Amino acid sequence: MASSRVESGLAPQMQAVNTYLAVANVNASMKFLERAFGFSSGVVLAGTDGQPRYAEMRHGDSVVMLIPKGDMTTATGGAAALYTYVNDVDKALTKARDAGAGVSEAQDQPWGDRAATVTDPDGYRWVLATFKKLVPFS
Repeated sequence: MASSRVESGLAPQMQAVNTYLAVANVNASMKFLERAFGFSSGVVLAGTDGQPRYAEMRHGDSVVMLIPKGDMTTATGGAAALYTYVNDVDKALTKARDAGAGVSEAQDQPWGDRAATVTDPDGYRWVLATFKKLVPFS
């Protein structure tokens, strides 16, 4: 279940801050968001079992990113967060660390982003990411 954007290698067009939800069943959540709120699917990447493992659901300019709850291969280990695109993740991490946030080291991720997790003073997780390339799951 790959989108034409994945196949063409085009970068996703996203807002700077996106909701990153960890859900029990990505496919069921996609269907719910479509029926209940009129979302449409954007980039959808399937896992090795053919089921959606990552999905972008769009409504106007808003994007909700869906991942499987507890999936340790995701940016947050399968937990919800705010996924934030920045121009330079390494510089952004330095600023966040200097501001008092808990910060993981940035790493190039298998899905194509360079990303790290920041925990703000209230305990919320933020994934800071710089888009490099879109890579389907294999």
